[in-house]
Amino acid sequence: MSTAAPLRREQMWSRMAGADWVVLSCLAALALAPLLGLLARVWLKGGVLTGADGLLVIDPLQYSNWLRQSAEFGAAANLYDIAPSPHVFVHPGLLISGLLYRIGFGVALAYLVWKPVAVVALFAGAFLFAARFLNRSGDRRAAVICGLFFASPIAAVVGWASAASSSVKFNLDFVSGELWTGTYLWGYLFTAIGVGLMPLGLLAAERAIDGRGRRWLVAACAIGLLVSWFQPWQGATYALILIAAPLLFYRRDRSALLASARTLLPVLVATALPLIYYFALSKADPSWRLAGLVNDFGRWPWWVTVVGLAPLAIPAAFAYRLPVRNLGDWILRVWPIAGVVIFYLPFGTFPFHAFQGLALPLAILAVLAVRHRLGERPLPAAATVIVIALLVVPGTLYRADQMRGAVSAGRQAFFLEPGERDAMRWIEAQPGPGAVLAPIPDGSYISAYTGRAVWIGAGSWTPDFGWRGLAVEAMFNGVSGAAEDQRLVRQSGARFVYQSCRSKANLAPKLGAVVTGPPRQFGCAKVWEVVPPLGGWR
Repeated sequence: MSTAAPLRREQMWSRMAGADWVVLSCLAALALAPLLGLLARVWLKGGVLTGADGLLVIDPLQYSNWLRQSAEFGAAANLYDIAPSPHVFVHPGLLISGLLYRIGFGVALAYLVWKPVAVVALFAGAFLFAARFLNRSGDRRAAVICGLFFASPIAAVVGWASAASSSVKFNLDFVSGELWTGTYLWGYLFTAIGVGLMPLGLLAAERAIDGRGRRWLVAACAIGLLVSWFQPWQGATYALILIAAPLLFYRRDRSALLASARTLLPVLVATALPLIYYFALSKADPSWRLAGLVNDFGRWPWWVTVVGLAPLAIPAAFAYRLPVRNLGDWILRVWPIAGVVIFYLPFGTFPFHAFQGLALPLAILAVLAVRHRLGERPLPAAATVIVIALLVVPGTLYRADQMRGAVSAGRQAFFLEPGERDAMRWIEAQPGPGAVLAPIPDGSYISAYTGRAVWIGAGSWTPDFGWRGLAVEAMFNGVSGAAEDQRLVRQSGARFVYQSCRSKANLAPKLGAVVTGPPRQFGCAKVWEVVPPLGGWR
């Protein structure tokens, strides 16, 4: 059985030095940085935050849309299409946020409350997992910093030197974003929690196998369930680690292997349940099936995996030559390999998420390799600072610059004008059903803030997204004629036509008899009501 044990919960805080608290503070600052920047922009230039603070606002706004539905129905449907959709998506985090929304939290705040939870989960997972293998505080701190803040300097250099359309830049940005913790903290909070919980689950499973008490088995089961529900790719990796590591460690001890299998069976069952649920959704529900097809665009080239992992994987590789003394050592060594294996399995939607969280085990392995080389000597301070700075600073600055560029471009709904917010409130307050026809950027937030379906929203969830996108862009950019605009309004089945402040087309004379009259004006935003069809709105 394993000989070394992870820190007890009560030991964690006593062993945290002042520098560790600084690391935790830096992680919190990283999590809050885009939100604070967006608030500063509102303070200087006006506007209203939508609550999305990531590089792609469509995803956190989708979560806000789902949490609002979870508050009302306990499950979410696809509101990025006017066609009826069943409420089939249940998510524990969204249910909790939905309860907060019902007691008076705004929809954005009800989602953002998970940000501090994500910070604590990520830091606790990294600190305790690193402490399991690294006794020296300096070694542990170096591994935690690299595991939490690694941002590929290669991607940064290539990104700054390449054209925006470069496929090399795109691929390296892609793999770097999947590995970087900031990606999860900027908009993908349930992913961040799942990534943070996974190492804690591995520690609990090791203790459960060691016979340290039923509470560790319960913890490993609960964490497996949550990790799979919050981020399925993390759950699949978690399960593979817990299958492979005991097989390798107990391969010569049949009785110990059978005992570990009996212990881990409930953990694997708990971890598998959400995976089975997501698989069923992808097969049985048309909207989830569409999302799977849209996001099925193959893996990146093999060299992207090599270059993306290389800064940490090359030094980590030397640790595989060190002796394996216990089950934990195998868990650590299997983790990066399991993530890559899961990525290359020929099934699943958006397998790139399998790379999330891999920086932590690679960083620990890299420090173990350096520790073996140094013997009893401490890490050289100057060299350690330089290496960590190279692994963290350029990539982080590059990501921050990307965020700045995304906000400055104005193509995503980071902000609303006050009139747009008032228009959302009016549409929400109207009695009865009825969907909304609006341009693509606005479709990302309408469902979250009105509870109504839109004719076009996220590309993954809207049928015929390409054709619909061209149609609404032609209409709201003033390119199409009156007959085409009226036909589109009728064919869409929408009850409301919403023109945000970013659209400058003069739609009033073109909509004609398909609307009930002049638009309602909300500052620079406009809303028309469509003449109801026979039988009314559904």
